[in-house]
Order: sequence, then C-alpha cells, then structure tokens
Amino acid sequence: MIIAEALDTLQALLIAGGIWLIVGGITLLLALTLTLLGLYGLIRVAWRALRGPDRPAWARSRTAARRYARREPDYEEAA
Repeated sequence: MIIAEALDTLQALLIAGGIWLIVGGITLLLALTLTLLGLYGLIRVAWRALRGPDRPAWARSRTAARRYARREPDYEEAA
C-alpha cells in the first residue's frame, strides 16, 4: 500500500518535472529567438546607417534615381 502511494507520487513528480522541463525549454527558445532577432535588426540598422542611403551615387534623391533608371535608352548617341 505504501509502495503504491510512493510510486503514484513518483509518477506525478516525473510528469510535473517533464512539463516544467518542456515549458522551460520553450520559454528559453523563445527568449533566445527574440534576442537574436533583435540583435540582427540592430546590426542591420547600424550597417545601413554607416553605409549610407540605399541608392546609386549619381542620384541625389529616390525620385531622381527612379526617373534616371526608367529613361528610354538613346541609341543615336551610341552610334
């Protein structure tokens, strides 16, 4: 009788410990993932700030870059 109660208690403790282990692992995984995503975003922002704007050097603005890039080619000058 006492052994049966001890085994039931052991089973309950093992199940509770397993649940805590799984919940702790998921929590740690989420925390690590969010930390790494935050660091990645911070590094990207810093890199873009140091590198400068994301446009060609000959364009003074994004509008000018689009206008220059979409212009029809003039084949007469090349000939």
